Amino acid sequence: MTIPDWQELGLDFEEKSSEALDFALSELLKQGDIIFLTAFGSEGCIIFKMIADLINQGRLDKTMLIEDLDELKQEASHGRLAIVNLDTGYQFKETLELKDKLETKYGLKVIMLEPKQSVSEQDIEYGKDLFKTDPDQCCYMRKLVPLSNLLQNKLAWVTSIRREQSSHRASALAFEYDKKFKLGKINPLIKWSKSDVWKYIHENQIPYNLLLDQGYDSIGCEPCTSPGEGRKGRWAGQDKIECGLHIQEEEMEQGGEFTI
Repeated sequence: MTIPDWQELGLDFEEKSSEALDFALSELLKQGDIIFLTAFGSEGCIIFKMIADLINQGRLDKTMLIEDLDELKQEASHGRLAIVNLDTGYQFKETLELKDKLETKYGLKVIMLEPKQSVSEQDIEYGKDLFKTDPDQCCYMRKLVPLSNLLQNKLAWVTSIRREQSSHRASALAFEYDKKFKLGKINPLIKWSKSDVWKYIHENQIPYNLLLDQGYDSIGCEPCTSPGEGRKGRWAGQDKIECGLHIQEEEMEQGGEFTI
């Protein structure tokens, strides 16, 4: 596997971040496996559509897509793309319904990645509703650990983050090195505004989560998500706005973080 200079790529694409996904899936995919992780937020739905467009334009061979988790976990060859959702066991039914709509509309398969323990098994070992008593630990076990295992030996992962979403994301580049998961990170919508997102969704008739029409602005696990602007509805009432997937501070041990 050839490792790109992620910092250099990030700087090179600062003024052309709209081309990042095309470059990643037409060029970087030749060097190693790439995971597109989506929680089916509005931004993720856009990337879903962009991947389908690249296939239709002949810039991405659909045979490069991995649709089976067991195959994805095998020793990495190179040139494979997988679309993955972290199926925590707590997702809204509207989120899972959206998954089905996207798969049907764009002909792409989402691999559902589950934690080692079911919700009931976790309740038995850690007490019922760990998301209330220790939300950081819940995120750690149901999101970060499964994702960390999946990303081993992969070239990069694609995310849907945007700079304006939070202070943790404000300095992110279209390409960067993820120090926590130790691979490349590709953020093709990093410079998009919220208005850019909704303009694109409406112009292209992209399915989106119907909860977004009910006052929800950022949607995660059902017990930890309330209506609210931006990420204010995530873990409402707690000093927490991130599950930890996109925080890079090396000194943090929990808060959804791995010890580096």
